[in-house]
Amino acid sequence: MNTGFKTKSEEMQWRRSKVLELKSQGLDQREIAQILQVTPATITFDLQYLRNEAKESIKDYTTKQLPLQYKTPIVATQNAIREFWSISQKAHDNKEKMQALEHYLECHRGVCRMLKEGGEKLETLCDVEEDDGHNYKDGDMVMPKPGESFSPYIYHSPGNGE
Repeated sequence: MNTGFKTKSEEMQWRRSKVLELKSQGLDQREIAQILQVTPATITFDLQYLRNEAKESIKDYTTKQLPLQYKTPIVATQNAIREFWSISQKAHDNKEKMQALEHYLECHRGVCRMLKEGGEKLETLCDVEEDDGHNYKDGDMVMPKPGESFSPYIYHSPGNGE
């Protein structure tokens, strides 16, 4: 049977992208398996793979991209602080001086808010569950942890059929 895929890997990548697309439409594992004409265990395995891939993406983003996104507005605010201070010192009019000082203080408060809120959010994002340490072998029964939404299944390693 010619599936149109050059390799098993291409077929798995296509299927996993379809699983994600169908999952995003609210379908459950059984419905996805029916549409893709594979076993529910295959869908369970694909979803677990996609979860792990998403965890790695989040780790990568939070360690490589997010810190710079937090630092950029802090540096911009620090530049504004210097400018408002300079304006306040050069102002000849008390109203202009007071406005510059108000902006100066608000910028300091803003940096404090960014550091506080950003730090809390960053900490939450970085608190990604680590691998549970299980090394499943072909034929092992995989049971969901509390709160996970998949049915128990028999583990099949990638490249062994499903």
